[in-house]
Amino acid sequence: MYNLVMLWMTTVLVGVLGLMVGSAVNALVWRLYVGRSWVRGRSMCPDCEHTLAAKDLVPVVSWVLLGGRCRYCKTRIHWQYPVVELVTAGLFALSAWWLAPASVGAWVLFGLWLVVLTMLVVLAVYDARWMLLPDKVMVPAIGVALVYVVTLAVTHHHLLMMRGPLLAAVGLGGAFYALVAVSRGRAMGGGDIKLGFLMGLLLGVQGLLVALFLAFNAAALVAVVLIILGRKKRRDQMAFGPFLVGGTVVAFLFGRALVAWYLHLNGLG
Repeated sequence: MYNLVMLWMTTVLVGVLGLMVGSAVNALVWRLYVGRSWVRGRSMCPDCEHTLAAKDLVPVVSWVLLGGRCRYCKTRIHWQYPVVELVTAGLFALSAWWLAPASVGAWVLFGLWLVVLTMLVVLAVYDARWMLLPDKVMVPAIGVALVYVVTLAVTHHHLLMMRGPLLAAVGLGGAFYALVAVSRGRAMGGGDIKLGFLMGLLLGVQGLLVALFLAFNAAALVAVVLIILGRKKRRDQMAFGPFLVGGTVVAFLFGRALVAWYLHLNGLG
C-alpha cells in the first residue's frame, strides 16, 4: 500500500513538473524560431512584444482565464501552448507511473529520459510548425542519449549492452541518409538522419522496429485523412518528425510489452 501511495505521489509531482516544462518548451520553440537566447530575457507576447507577468505564465490556467488571447493586445494565443503543456505533463506522469524508478540508478536513468523526452517534444513541435529539426536541440539530445546508454550499461555492469543501441543508431541513421541521398532530400531531410540516430540510441534494434512501424502507419493514416478532408494534396509535404517522435516515446515506454502482446496474440509467446 505504501509503495502504491508513493508511486501516485511521484506520478502527480512529475506530472506537475511536466506542466511547467511544457510551458518552457513553448517558450524555447518560439525563441529558437526567432533566434533569441534560450536563457536570457523575459517572456513576451510574440505579437505585441509586451513583457509577460507571472500571472500570464501559469500553464494552461492563464490561457483559459484569458480566453486564449493576449492580456495586452488581445491577439489570439495559438492553441499549441495549452496542448503542449498538457501533453508534456501527461508524458511525464505516464513515464513516472510506467517506469516507477526506485533505486538511485533508476532515478538517474529516469532523469536522463525526462531530459531527452523534453527535447523530443521540442523537436516534434518545431517540426510540426516549420518542418525543420534544429541542430541546436538535436545535437544535445543525441549527447544526452549517449550518456543514457553508457549509464544503463554501467548500472547493469554490462558494457556490451551499448552494442545494440549503437548498431541500431548507425543502422537507422545510415538508412535515412541513403533515403535522403536517393530522393535528393524530397523524402526526408538531414534532421531526420540525426533523429534516426537518436532513436536507435534510445530504443535498440527491437524497440526501433516498433517505433518505425507505429510512425509510418500513423503518418500514412493521417495523410489519408487530410487528403480526404481536402486539407492536403497527394504531392504536399508533411512533417514526419512528430510521428517518429511519437513512435519513439511509445516504443521506449511500451515497446517490450507491445512485442510480448503481439507474440502472444500469434501464439509465439
